[in-house]
Formats: sequence, C-alpha cells, structure tokens
Amino acid sequence: MNKPRLVPLDRPHQQGFSLVELMVAMTIGFIVVAAVGYVYLSSRQSFRLTDSMSRMQENGRLAIETLARDVRMAGYVGCGNLKNATVTTIANAPVPVMSMATAITGEDFAAAVANYAGTTITRPAGDTISVMGAFGGGVNLVGNLAPSNANIQINGNPYNFVVGDVLMVTDCKNADIFRPTTVSGGGSVTMSHSNATNTGNRVGSYGSDGIVLKMARFTYFIGTNPTTGKRALYRTNLAKGVPEDTVELVEDVWDMQIEYGRDTNGDGAADAYGAATAVGANWAQVVSARISLLLVSPENNIVPSLQTYNFNGAPETAAVGDRRLFQVLGTTIAVRNRAP
Repeated sequence: MNKPRLVPLDRPHQQGFSLVELMVAMTIGFIVVAAVGYVYLSSRQSFRLTDSMSRMQENGRLAIETLARDVRMAGYVGCGNLKNATVTTIANAPVPVMSMATAITGEDFAAAVANYAGTTITRPAGDTISVMGAFGGGVNLVGNLAPSNANIQINGNPYNFVVGDVLMVTDCKNADIFRPTTVSGGGSVTMSHSNATNTGNRVGSYGSDGIVLKMARFTYFIGTNPTTGKRALYRTNLAKGVPEDTVELVEDVWDMQIEYGRDTNGDGAADAYGAATAVGANWAQVVSARISLLLVSPENNIVPSLQTYNFNGAPETAAVGDRRLFQVLGTTIAVRNRAP
C-alpha cells in the first residue's frame, strides 16, 4: 500500500521595514518623545512656579501677622493708654526708658551693617522697626504694695519670672519698669528690686488689682542667614539693652521698607506718612506704620526672564542671572495704644 506523501507548504518570504518606513517611524517616535518631554517640562515648571508662589504667600502672611501683632501692642502698659499712664523706668541702664517717644521707633537703611545691634547677623538691606511694651505675663499682686517696700509679692509664678528679667508692675494708671534681684519660690512669690539693678523703689502705689508683666523691646530687621547665605526677616529682643532671643522668623524676605503715620493735630489719625528720617524726633506722634515687604522665591530660574517689579515707589529689575520670582506685600498697622 502506498502511503500518501505530505507536501510541505511554501513558507512566505520574510520581509522587513523599508528605509523609508523606518525613517517615518523614527520621526513619529521622536515627535512623541519630544511632545511628552515638553509636556513634562512645562508641567514641572508650572509646578515650581505655583509652589514658589504658595511658599512666598505663606511667608508673607506669617511676616505680616507677626509684625502686626507686635506693632499694635507698642506702648502696652496693661490697659488704658500710654498717654494717660505715668510710666517710670527704675531699672538701671542699659534697659531703655519707655515713653511715648520710645514705644515705637525705626531707622532707614543707609549701609550694610555687620553684627547688627550686637547680634551675629549682618543687615544687608531694609529699614528696621522697634516696638517696646509689656508683651507677656500678667500675675496679680498679693502683698508688699507700698512704694517704699523694695519687695513685691505675686500670686505664683506661672510665667517663670527670673532674676534679671525686665518686668513692669502696673495698675493702668501707674507703671514701674524694674529688674528683680531675687525671686523666691512657693505659692506666694516675693521679688525684690534692690539698688543693685534699679535706681530706687517703685514710684506708683498699687493695690491688689495691680499686675506684673514681662517687658520686651522687639527690633525687626532684614538679616543674612550665616548658614544659607539667604536674606530673611529677623527679630531680636533689646529689652535689657543687649540682644536676646535673636531668631530668623521668615526666610526669603529680601527687603523691608517702612513709612510712619504721624498725628500732627492731636485727633488720633495719621496726617502724614514718611520714612524714619522724616519723623525725626517726633516719634511720640507716630500712630501707625505702613510696611512693605519684598519676598523672593526660594529657588532660581523660576521665571523665563529678569523680572521688573515696583517696590518702594519705583520700578526695579532683578540683577543679571537672577531669575527668581519677586512679590511685594504691604499693610498699614495702627498702634492701638495711641488710638483715640
């Protein structure tokens, strides 16, 4: 018996891409890759711009809120108005004397200052503003209330007053600024204020409604961070005449310009605004502060070209190679303790 023969089928010839097809495919691939890359780079740049704007706005909000809180409190003596209270500074120098003329002061920028105000920080630009007042504490008196007594007793020590602090005892009509030389423990705390750090005994007479508050003289300025080399808004406390608690409050604050509103006719409203040099010796007339902050993005190469912006009443252009984003924020703050 003959077996059937299996005849193999013809295999199709293998064919590849022609050169033209290959070039077209490569071109289409390059276009797709370029489009994806362009979308990625655009999205990334948009994200960097949005992120920078968000961070700048957050920094500006924090800076404005902190400045506003302290400027409003300038000259605070517990209650009432500084103009209607008798304030006596019995603490020895270099504790600054508090008065209408010293509760709020400032200085214009003239030149870069290394170790500004005794700190380790360099001040490269910007005006400064200093506010003095009672910013913390509030403990009632319970004994030794007569002015002739070099001790006072307070109801505990919840704010941890210590020897050498600059404190104020006040009843809203009278106030004495002193530095305790001893602070006892226990429920009823006795603080002495001897001639070792004070000129004498208290001047005002206080009852059990008197309170003890902690004094501060905050100075705000633009400083250069010694670690990062970036400018920032700094604050130091000069209540003792030497800097304490110097801290960087807000990073990437490039400049600060301040104008002060003066009440020249006694109605409690600002009649004219001017820089610190224009105020001269008339700081007792200052009832408000107009503060402008110039903020910059944390990173460079955020904008495609050098940015031009208006700051301090004039147009300015970023330096060559500086493609950071610049933003100006401003506010006007009234000094509450000078309001009518």
